[in-house]
Amino acid sequence: MKIYKDIKLLCTYALFKKLIDIEDYDYAINRLTNLLQINDYFDIEVQYKDVKEPSVLLDPILDYAFGLGLFSPNTISKRDQFEAQIMDLFLQRPSCLNEVFNQLLIQSPIYATDYFYSLSKKSNYIKTSRISKNIKWKSITPYGLLDVTINLSKPEKDPRDIVLQGKDNSISYPKCLLCKEQVGFYGRDSSPGRTNHRIIHMKLNNEDFYFQYSPYVYYNEHSIVLKREHEPMKVTIETFKRLFDFVDLLPHYFLGSNAGLPIVGGSILSHEHYQGGRYRFPIEDAKVISEHTILDVSIKQLYWPLSVVRLESKNRELLIQMADKLFNFWVNYNDIEAGIYSFTKAPHNAITPIARKKNNLYVLDIALRNNLTSDKYPLGIFHPHPENHHIKKENIGLIEVMGLAVLPGRLQNELEIIKQVLTKHKVQGEEDIVHKEWVEYLVSIYNDEPIDHFINEQVTLKFVKCIEDSGVFKQTKKGKMQFNKFIEKLLANLAQ
Repeated sequence: MKIYKDIKLLCTYALFKKLIDIEDYDYAINRLTNLLQINDYFDIEVQYKDVKEPSVLLDPILDYAFGLGLFSPNTISKRDQFEAQIMDLFLQRPSCLNEVFNQLLIQSPIYATDYFYSLSKKSNYIKTSRISKNIKWKSITPYGLLDVTINLSKPEKDPRDIVLQGKDNSISYPKCLLCKEQVGFYGRDSSPGRTNHRIIHMKLNNEDFYFQYSPYVYYNEHSIVLKREHEPMKVTIETFKRLFDFVDLLPHYFLGSNAGLPIVGGSILSHEHYQGGRYRFPIEDAKVISEHTILDVSIKQLYWPLSVVRLESKNRELLIQMADKLFNFWVNYNDIEAGIYSFTKAPHNAITPIARKKNNLYVLDIALRNNLTSDKYPLGIFHPHPENHHIKKENIGLIEVMGLAVLPGRLQNELEIIKQVLTKHKVQGEEDIVHKEWVEYLVSIYNDEPIDHFINEQVTLKFVKCIEDSGVFKQTKKGKMQFNKFIEKLLANLAQ
């Protein structure tokens, strides 16, 4: 039977990738045949050239399992759940992984993360075959080079759904996708399979946290750090301590927190978590408008689509104290002319902090956020405005703050249609209705230049508009004066 060869190839892959040792080989085959309810397996020869990447090897096995009725229906999510159960057969227990990680950490933080990241890809927890289909480019803007990706591996979220998720305090198990109880969890209709999921225990600020990789990988070594307890997102002085504990432990990574408020917060507000990774984001190269020093802390005002203040110091504790003072000053800051109200019926001012470490220098970028709404902007005044929703409707979170656009997968086909319209290969029709006004504008400025480059540049400009919409102080003459006024008052407060 062909399934025998498929089983042998997958187990051989696991052996080649050092997921298992030769002593584990028969054990792995027996566990896999048992999972597939095969009682009459016999060994056959396979060729090295036939051992391919895991998704290719798994597909026929998943087809076989579906044919047996081991999962149903034959959807991507149900296949992923059963696939995770298969790949878990080749993984060590979480305690063993933690032991290996911590041993490598003593030698080098890079060795430790390299091992864990490689394992996450080999086990197909990070599905590189899907991630590789994401569309990526870089474009020059007035703020420098920005990164853009069209995400083909995760559906677009509606901000209103995110708000409801943040209010969800149900007692289901696990309570959310970030809970530590997801390790080994098979999944359900509303959640993906996590049988092959692994996390690393860490102490941050003397609290229990766990380090894992995102299966969607928006950037290199995209990781998530989650709190042991299922508690809502909240930024406090403890947040800054945790962020810097992390970058002390893994100095080649950054770590940042979304704001703890809806609209300006992350996609999961019900569980305290942070995002990190090994990637240089465009914000790191942002121009500095002004620079001041108080004690041993440098305070920099950045030229960026959002309003960002950068704190730098070799004195970690002093920087944390200064960050806390800045945060509390902003939480209570009002500027009626700029439309900034710190509190109406609820608090509105929040921050998105991002921590890095460069040799002995601690760096903390703090983006100022506000989640006010109005009749004109019910999804958020400082949120992508309706004329830009055809490109980006989701919250502008931590990743976008740093200059990486994560755009919805629907754009892949929609942009191809627009390209055909511009190159006269197609008449504009109902397929373009969501982009109607934008397409009319593009037609008016397009001048037979290379179409892919043209569309990429125009999409990037739209993304810039989205993050400019989200800035509390606009990049206008008036907005710059308002930002300068804030900086002056902030410096006076920090100097006290």
